[in-house]
Amino acid sequence: MKKNILIITGGTGGHVIPAKNLAVYLKKQSLNCKLITDKRGYNYLNDFEGSVKVILSSNLNGNLISKFFGIISLLIGFVQSFILIISFKPNYVISFGSYASFSPMLSILILKLFFRTKLFIHEQNSIIGRTNKFFLFFCNKIFFSFNISSKIKNNIKNKIHIVGTPENNSSNYSNKPNKNKLIILIFGGSQGSEFVSKFSVKLIKLIYDENIINPEYFFQCPVEIIKKVNNDLKKLKCKVTIKNYFENIDEILQKTSIAVSRAGAGSINDLIKYKIPSVLIPLPTAKDNHQFHNATLLKKHKLAIIINEADYNIVEAKNFIYEFYKNTKKNKLINDRFNKITIKNSNSLIYKLITK
Repeated sequence: MKKNILIITGGTGGHVIPAKNLAVYLKKQSLNCKLITDKRGYNYLNDFEGSVKVILSSNLNGNLISKFFGIISLLIGFVQSFILIISFKPNYVISFGSYASFSPMLSILILKLFFRTKLFIHEQNSIIGRTNKFFLFFCNKIFFSFNISSKIKNNIKNKIHIVGTPENNSSNYSNKPNKNKLIILIFGGSQGSEFVSKFSVKLIKLIYDENIINPEYFFQCPVEIIKKVNNDLKKLKCKVTIKNYFENIDEILQKTSIAVSRAGAGSINDLIKYKIPSVLIPLPTAKDNHQFHNATLLKKHKLAIIINEADYNIVEAKNFIYEFYKNTKKNKLINDRFNKITIKNSNSLIYKLITK
């Protein structure tokens, strides 16, 4: 008889895409898999060939009225989750965090008294999110993408397993070949970034004016400013492909030399997976400043520099790109550094730890 596993996720692509990747893998291992997510998270699950339940949720941001309706949404989401869990009777539950996971996890804690359900948490960032932190004590095991166990209290350290981030096993990629062609990806995360776009326009103009290198650019730009960015760059004699969304992002990442990027969990994992040195611009409003902590992970391995959005330095970013381009001998060193923080076969590691 098939075991039932419930995967809880929501919010941004950094939470949802790893959850989807794991769900695809677990279905192939003959587990009966369902996903719970919110409306925002469902946008990343259109191609998932499995059972998905969308519940109401809220991050409780905004004024008092917004918070009031947010609480109502959480309560409705709790009831929706409660009913689903009773009918599904999961043997295993794994939460990937975000505010959308709070109501389902609360339901699980109550129903865990009646079902023999094992509870797991996966944290994709280099600092634990608030929802995951709330439920740490109640979990059977805790999975981290990165080794951040030094930030955890001693009484739960025996639950921790460093497993990496669930990957898409169907995507084909290999180590980047050593080529003279310099390709720079402007990568604002799953939704794009207006600040990263405006910063990158200035960076491209500076590189063009100095005429030392001639990169090719792939520019992910928010749709509301894409016309302006096109107008700003069209006079430059450089190759720039500007879109608000790249369908072939894996193909582009495969050939990217350097990225200018936000530092969300999804972006950081893509940069590690494809071994891309980066100019990282953490989102200053990210909860618990988690994007800065994510960026620090790559900076300490000398694989990135961090640009402060409030007091940015374009010359520092330009110099980082120049240094990488002229010192091709660093290619092997960069690969070695990425290999030190890469954990392969994350899906199978999690599967074994859940089911044993």
